[in-house]
Amino acid sequence: MSPLILDGDLKADRPVERRPNIVLFMTDQLRRDALGCYGNAICRTPHLDGVAERGVRFDQAYTVSPVCSPARASIMTGLYPHNHGVMLNTHIAPAWSPGLSPDTPTFSKILADAGYALDYVGKWHVHADLGPCDFGFDRHEECPRRQRPVPGTESFIDFGDGNRQLAAAVDATDADETPPAVLTRTAIRMMRERAREARPVFLRIDLLEPHFACVPPEPYGSMYAPEDIPPWPNFRDDLADKPVGHLRKLREWNLEGRGWDWWSRVVAAYYGDVSHIDDRVGEILAAIDEIGIADDTVFVFSTDHGDALGSHGHFEKAGTMYDEIFRIPLLVQGPPDLVQPAQVGEFARSMELMPTFVEWAGAEIPDGLDGRSLAPLVRGKRVED
Repeated sequence: MSPLILDGDLKADRPVERRPNIVLFMTDQLRRDALGCYGNAICRTPHLDGVAERGVRFDQAYTVSPVCSPARASIMTGLYPHNHGVMLNTHIAPAWSPGLSPDTPTFSKILADAGYALDYVGKWHVHADLGPCDFGFDRHEECPRRQRPVPGTESFIDFGDGNRQLAAAVDATDADETPPAVLTRTAIRMMRERAREARPVFLRIDLLEPHFACVPPEPYGSMYAPEDIPPWPNFRDDLADKPVGHLRKLREWNLEGRGWDWWSRVVAAYYGDVSHIDDRVGEILAAIDEIGIADDTVFVFSTDHGDALGSHGHFEKAGTMYDEIFRIPLLVQGPPDLVQPAQVGEFARSMELMPTFVEWAGAEIPDGLDGRSLAPLVRGKRVED
């Protein structure tokens, strides 16, 4: 696949009539095909399906890394990991560096210099010691991941020698007290506070879900019956024609003997997390309408990377380059001068969000980026033949 070629250069190709508010809603380890708008007939995501219907659905969007920190640093910088220097997760040795250098240009610094107010709630994972406020954001609020698995609902990955890790369960916590709910309320409070100001706003909401352990609260915890979830078409891949590392990964996770009866329970919990996320997206969209800023706000939904979740028998993401891991959801809705509803088939990369945000802000896109602005595609301009 080659990078997209726009019918213009990297700079904005039209005068910016106004600078919209931008709301970026990010998830962690979300499979594209878990959403109804991308063809899932079981997992219910009506709010995100509505975004896809009213706005732009990218059908060929890909992450530039299957690992959290490199992927997230690329979104911030518009650069491939080998160019911004964050090659591994910042909290796992050997990380090589604590994270993204604060000297690297980021969309947040550029938007701050352009007069935007910038707020951030949730996961960061771009630097082990420095936070969003060291990269141009005005405020950052977190909510620790708290899970109280209901006894008897757990599914574990057993690594042997007594080492096992929770994969899925039902959370005993009230849904309104879980991190997705708390972070959503925080984001809405920030939006209300910023609505009284004259300057445009960039708000990032970044949830830990549906990254395992998948422990959704009720009613999401029992929303999907495992027996109603069929195996992925490639679940029974014998890996005979794959690199030896694929089989090694399967054995390292001790998953060779896991049948779909085990996997379907994990997928059911994952779907519960996804539907929980969808309801929180609905709350954000409702708040944008209620506050009265919908005509001046672009809403973007995406993730850092996908999840094998049983495809090819694998768990998690790193170590392979399957479509389920690299292909990501990317949805955009907003005012008609910026967003023309469409299903976009052109190739797009997650790092291209950086120059897109900069173009929407009316600022100058830095030279030397690996990514190009998606703003022309979002407003209906197609690539050259």
